[in-house]
Amino acid sequence: MIGRILVGIDGSKASKIASEYGFYLSKSLKRPVIGINIVDIRLLEGPFMADIAGGLGFTTYADFTVKIREVLEERSQAILDEFTAECRQAQADCSIAQAYGIPDYEIVQMADPEDLIIVGKKGEHSEIIKSLIGSTAEKVARKSVCPVMITPIREFKAITNILVCFDGREKSVHGLDFAKHLSEKLNANIKVISVFDDVVKDVEKVKEFKERVKTILEKDVEFIDKYGLAEEQIEQFIKSNKDIDLVVLGAYGDSYVKEIILGSTTSYITAISPVPVILVK
Repeated sequence: MIGRILVGIDGSKASKIASEYGFYLSKSLKRPVIGINIVDIRLLEGPFMADIAGGLGFTTYADFTVKIREVLEERSQAILDEFTAECRQAQADCSIAQAYGIPDYEIVQMADPEDLIIVGKKGEHSEIIKSLIGSTAEKVARKSVCPVMITPIREFKAITNILVCFDGREKSVHGLDFAKHLSEKLNANIKVISVFDDVVKDVEKVKEFKERVKTILEKDVEFIDKYGLAEEQIEQFIKSNKDIDLVVLGAYGDSYVKEIILGSTTSYITAISPVPVILVK
């Protein structure tokens, strides 16, 4: 189900944690992991850079951009070299790739539908701004044709317990399929949580969901039914169950305008989760 594992790396603590998960999954799934560093072309253009060039005494803007490009290339190569060394130490099957452009666009362009992208979550002030994930991570997750794993800035932890958020939509069905594959390869347990509106009115719907989950996973798993606002119930469950190592849920809905007005459960859970989240299309 997973072809390659693509890890976006930029030298930050967040990307180092993402790399650790990439090495771990590469070994566990016996899939190649590729460290990708993008030299952001936005750092080489614009009036701001022209002002800096003048302030530093460069006679032409072109002279300045050449120097900046050299610095960025050296930094990029150092990041890739570090990834390679750590990958070899972890005994994973690795390679590296470098490109120039806008990071989220370039990473997405490199991926195939059967791949898995891993990126680190920025914005550790999510307790203040709940929707803050990190612009690159969220853009990658929205644009990607393949599943995207967003890792928090916490220490790496092996995956032994997976929580799947299931709402009956096609994307959450794909999430169940993906979690099933991972659990078999990682020898991990699966729990499934669904949030309903009313404990009395939704009795039949709960039964239907339980049967669908059992059919898809082809086995009995712990099914948790909660009632109320989905984001609140899922957040509370994740934070009160410290054994959860990974959350899997369907990716963003089809209406971005609606999400801006009403908010997105996907964005919220990704932002507040203390463990990695995999978003499945």
